[in-house]
Amino acid sequence: MAKPTSNLGNFKGTIDGITYYTLNGEWVCRKTAPPAKEQIQNDPHFKAVRKNNKELGGASSYAKAIRIGLLPDLEDFKDHSFNNRLTSRCLKICKAGRGPKGERNVNACNAPNQLVGLDLNTQNSLSDRLRFQPKLIQNPTSVLISLSGLKKQHLKIPNSASHFQLLMIRNNVSPYTYNKKQQKYTSDTPPEELPNLVMPTPPIPLDKIPTPLEFNIPFYNEHLYTWAYLEDPYPIFTMKDVAKKTAHTIWLGIRFGLKINDELEAFATHNAMQCIAVY
Repeated sequence: MAKPTSNLGNFKGTIDGITYYTLNGEWVCRKTAPPAKEQIQNDPHFKAVRKNNKELGGASSYAKAIRIGLLPDLEDFKDHSFNNRLTSRCLKICKAGRGPKGERNVNACNAPNQLVGLDLNTQNSLSDRLRFQPKLIQNPTSVLISLSGLKKQHLKIPNSASHFQLLMIRNNVSPYTYNKKQQKYTSDTPPEELPNLVMPTPPIPLDKIPTPLEFNIPFYNEHLYTWAYLEDPYPIFTMKDVAKKTAHTIWLGIRFGLKINDELEAFATHNAMQCIAVY
């Protein structure tokens, strides 16, 4: 505890984390102590803080589910800031969800713009490495992603690279809702149990890019859906095992390197990946 040696004036309160008050007729000051954990959990004054903490927990769980769905390729593409940037985006997704504050659901379909355009590495953005806009054609059960017309001049190629590889990932993410009984956010389907799809191309020569160059990505694996027919043969997509509001996040990555024994020996510092769509 400190005692001021100059005339501070006749006031009490906190300025820049220092609290000024009188003790036994003398002016004193001390550094403000942070609230204890028990105080935050029980004090009515911290009700808003508790709500924010609950939603931050939900956002963290949702971000973890996304990261699990990007394994095992995640480590090859992400930078040190990706986890924090992703959690920040997921918190905004939570704030766009339905329900009372502190219990709003977390689903990328509520705010797809928060994920679309998110790069795994800020130093290697996909739009910098791949200067070509893919064409996306969606139907009820899949999306066709076409890069037909891609040419060498659309690529930012590192020195000595002879080939490149495109990597498409369909990452299904189940919505997270607040479970009052467990006092935390949970999902109906754990992320480890959701079937995700990884579709890499073989090494593509930079001087001979094929056309058409397309990915046809189903939203669900075959054993997880059925077809139901009405009077006319128009299929209605119905789910068995996966929540209907599951978000289908689509990620596109690119690697450059050398072709060795029919495999791409990638230059890791030039890998780029980005979320390009959410359905």
